[in-house]
Parts: sequence; structure tokens; C-alpha cells
Amino acid sequence: MLHRHLDYPADTTPDELPSAAIVDILDRGDVHDWLPLIRAAARNPAGPLAERVAALVDAYPMYGTSMLWRAWLERCRIRAEPRPSVALADLRRRVGLTQAAVAERMGISQSDVSKLERRADLKVSTLSDYLAALGCQLRMVGVAGDADVELRLPIGSTYRPRAGSRRPAAPGRPLPSRRP
Repeated sequence: MLHRHLDYPADTTPDELPSAAIVDILDRGDVHDWLPLIRAAARNPAGPLAERVAALVDAYPMYGTSMLWRAWLERCRIRAEPRPSVALADLRRRVGLTQAAVAERMGISQSDVSKLERRADLKVSTLSDYLAALGCQLRMVGVAGDADVELRLPIGSTYRPRAGSRRPAAPGRPLPSRRP
């Protein structure tokens, strides 16, 4: 893209562009023109280029795009922030329980607890039940604009296991009977 009266080779990196060229790309460009900026800013959302883009959209408000770029940069920065995390098995160990103890509380087998702790994708209800067996609660937060909104979930287990049962019942339904 020719930037108004500025002409740069196609291999010019976004970091090398002067502010006037970036403003022109943001204001008059399309998604194709934005891609180099998007890729460079996403690699380092707190870096000099991302800061320059943020400062330029604030200094030169552009109809429709300034707010878009500001929100996108903020989301990239939030995603890039390191967050403390712990694996389910580590949390279980921290509260001092074995897989067998959790299995008994949940009414499932120890091997099912082992599989659950290694699973990459869990249902919210399964995670809530697992945490309830640990004596913990699940707290979920949604992001609405600039505000965090806590989503309220039922406290505790969503089922009541029967003695000798291996699977949880669906909420409000009795466990199926087993015939020996």
C-alpha cells in the first residue's frame, strides 16, 4: 500500500514504518493492509510497536477503527499476561487427598479420577464435581467490556452418589439400577 505521499518497499517491517505510514494504514487500509501490524503487535502486545499503535489511535481518532484496535490490543495484552495455574492432580495433592479418596467422594473409580485429571477438555459440571470432592468451589469470570463479571454456579456437587455407585446421576434423576 502506498502511504499517502510515503512509498516503502514491500519488505519493510511494521517496526520500521514511520508513524505517518501507520496512521495511514490504520485509517485508510483494509484487513490485508493491517495484517503485518496485527502479526507484529500480537507477537509482543506490550512492545514498542503495540504501544505506538495504541498511542496513534488515541492521538488520531479514526472512525470505527480506533476503538477496534484499542480493544484488540487490550485482549492481546490480557492473553499474554502470565497467570498462575495448577494442574488438577497438583491441586488434589495440595488439599491432601488421594485419587482413591476423590473417587469415593465422587462415586466413580480411581482410574476415572486419573483420566479426569489428565483430560484436556472437561465439562464445567465435571470440573465442578471434582472440585467439590476436593472441598473447593469453581468460580468462573466472564469479561464484559472492561469489567469482569463473576458467573454464579451452584455450590457443591450436582449429584448425590448412592452407595456402591460408579457413575454420577444427572441432576434431578435417580441413578439407574444395576442388576447383578
